[in-house]
Amino acid sequence: MPAAINQGTVSSMSSVIGSIDNDGQVYRWFLILISLPGIRQKLCLQHKTNQAYQILKKIQLTETAVYAVLTLITLIFCFKKQPWILLWTGIPLVMLVNLFRKNRRCVAAISEQFLLENVDPDQLKKQTLYQTSEYLSQQYSIPSLVDIITYQDFIARKVLLATVLFLPFIFAFKTWQIWFFTIIILLGTIAIVNTSYVLRRLK
Repeated sequence: MPAAINQGTVSSMSSVIGSIDNDGQVYRWFLILISLPGIRQKLCLQHKTNQAYQILKKIQLTETAVYAVLTLITLIFCFKKQPWILLWTGIPLVMLVNLFRKNRRCVAAISEQFLLENVDPDQLKKQTLYQTSEYLSQQYSIPSLVDIITYQDFIARKVLLATVLFLPFIFAFKTWQIWFFTIIILLGTIAIVNTSYVLRRLK
């Protein structure tokens, strides 16, 4: 009997919220969506959602500060070239993991409220998450989830290829240093292109 009831259901509110919490690309797409000024202004009329936005802002400011500390440690390592300096990155990395989890919870809570107000539950059940993102991307003039995935893959491949081809010939690094900087450059690039500011400007 339950199978008959659920027959034809493609998605649901709980599955979408679960995807935001567990899938980095879905999380980033919804972060772009709820960061739009018009959507934020409307959702902030509710006290609970406004609080979630305030918490999200504080988390993002803290993340920026932590990334600055990581950048400083990397620069110190570049000048000193002592491997033990990399141990300093441990605390900032643990902080980023915790901040990222809190960030996802805030985005999931705000996104749930947005979906409740703007998407018909029956429509949500009949569409995949990709179809829902396509519909909302056209309505709010932002890249779809598929566009984000394609964009991220393209940038990551190009940066990795360029780094591997040119880094060893530009600088006289040891093998482990080449691998280290390759990883740093790749992760740094991905972090930059995944920011809401950059992704909202994709065409």
